[in-house]
Amino acid sequence: MKVSRETINQVRAAVDIVEVIGARLSLSPSGGDRYKALSPFTNEKTPSFIVSRDRQMFHCFSSGRGGDVFGFLMEFEGLSFSEALRKLADQAGIALAPASEQDDREEYLRAQLLELGRFAADFYKRLLADPLPGAPGRDYLSKRALKPETMAKFGLGFAPDQWDALVSAALKRQFKNYVLEASGLFRRGESGGCGLYDFFRNRVIFPIRDISGNVVAFGGRDLGQSPAKYINSPETAVYKKSRVLYGLHEAREGIRAEKFAVLVEGYFDLLRCFDAGITNVVATCGTALTEQQAALIRRYAPKVVLVYDGDAAGVKAALRGSGVLTAAGLEVRALALPDNKDPDDFIRDEGADRFREMLAGAPDFVAFYARMNRDRTTTVEGRTEVARELFEMIRHVTDRMKVDGYLDTIERALGLQPWSTRREFERMAAERERGPAAAPGGRTAAAPAEHTPPHRDDLEFVAAVLAYPALLRRAAEACAGLNLPESPFTEVLRALFAAGGAGPAVADSLASDEAKTLWSGAMVDEPPAPDRAEEVVSQRVTALARDAIRREAEGLLAEIARADRDKDWATLRRLQQRKIELDRRRDGLPAA
Repeated sequence: MKVSRETINQVRAAVDIVEVIGARLSLSPSGGDRYKALSPFTNEKTPSFIVSRDRQMFHCFSSGRGGDVFGFLMEFEGLSFSEALRKLADQAGIALAPASEQDDREEYLRAQLLELGRFAADFYKRLLADPLPGAPGRDYLSKRALKPETMAKFGLGFAPDQWDALVSAALKRQFKNYVLEASGLFRRGESGGCGLYDFFRNRVIFPIRDISGNVVAFGGRDLGQSPAKYINSPETAVYKKSRVLYGLHEAREGIRAEKFAVLVEGYFDLLRCFDAGITNVVATCGTALTEQQAALIRRYAPKVVLVYDGDAAGVKAALRGSGVLTAAGLEVRALALPDNKDPDDFIRDEGADRFREMLAGAPDFVAFYARMNRDRTTTVEGRTEVARELFEMIRHVTDRMKVDGYLDTIERALGLQPWSTRREFERMAAERERGPAAAPGGRTAAAPAEHTPPHRDDLEFVAAVLAYPALLRRAAEACAGLNLPESPFTEVLRALFAAGGAGPAVADSLASDEAKTLWSGAMVDEPPAPDRAEEVVSQRVTALARDAIRREAEGLLAEIARADRDKDWATLRRLQQRKIELDRRRDGLPAA
């Protein structure tokens, strides 16, 4: 999407970064125009995520991520720049030209898939409400006894038992064939002469939304004799199963308010909870819990209660999910409902208040794990295996007091000796810390790249010249004409000198990720007091100038010797004059 710099700046100026981020994170005042929150990108106990309203910038000091409002949406919601721009433009009421297929085919496809998702969700919803075609869907949902407002909130729909109901409507709406095929909503006949046909047929439909509320996929519950009771959309350009949780868009405020999330397995488990007024619930919908999904939950609450069916498969899923959630820094509790009931059945039979009581009394995942594996704990070997499995799950916990508490629980639950439990845990943890496992072929598996945190001295200097323009002018004068070394710090410095102060032009001119990280950090950092700022700038500028003069003088001496050897008298005189100028400039610098 081709958009002018003026339009981008207009959108940036029309939105408030504090309001945009505050709608997604719990911000608290941190003095002046600054706000803080726990990092949504790392597992931290002390807030290091800072937002500046005055500068309209954010910076996460624990991960190094930072930038403006566009950068936040790109990092937080996984959007491209164009998608973040369009989202904020819509919020600000600024019209942008629609994505053009000629300009950017990939962006055009994503935009078309989201448009098709909205169209399909509305199509299925209207069919459910239609007196004749929607009767099978309404009859089934009436047996599930959901409130109309719950079904409306989640946009439930109905796909009729026809091969081409949706595809005909989509083609009539002039969606292109390659967009339909890329959506996962249709299949192509195996014989060459057959066209597209609907993937969802004779099913109750559950639209699946991403964190921004876009319909990116669908689930369908069969109303006939299909061997697959539930089916879901395949992955597409806008839908990655590992990064989406059903109901998270609708549950965000409930999770924030309750300060914990309830994680269930199925569509109707979640809908029943919302129906009963329990709105801090998300669902995996039959897929294994992933690290990305755990990180999504942690953005909104520090705790989670796992509630799966009480049968063997449900317990196994809960045990597996506990490790993933713990590794993400969440406090995890787990609950297996009695009589192998799922949350939908339990709430219908026992009521919402009883379900809330069960949630409140859910044991931590260590006690839950030991209890669910009690058949293995009758032998020394079994207890040892269970303990080691639990060690693997808690080794990611960084809070030492929590680790000690978990080890206490393991000792009590399994009847182990404290000294041997702790010794074995420390041994396993030490083994894991020795280095990443070797990848196939003898290579070492690389850890994901992280943003390198800027040096504190660099942050303090840039924050000082941003806060006190006179110091920026003094620094620019002191460095004029000097060849500064290449580094993220000097990259920011040159951009500041060129722009004459803070502004979008500085960020736009930075090329390296390290320089961008330093810039965003300094923009939200609290500047030093005036006396301290003057000292910081004076000392650093003197050091920069002295170092630049030394390096240039060393190079000149080599060139002077070469010119003298070649009897190039004109060059020799010029070089000697430059050396004299540098010596005078060096002698005029303050003492180190």
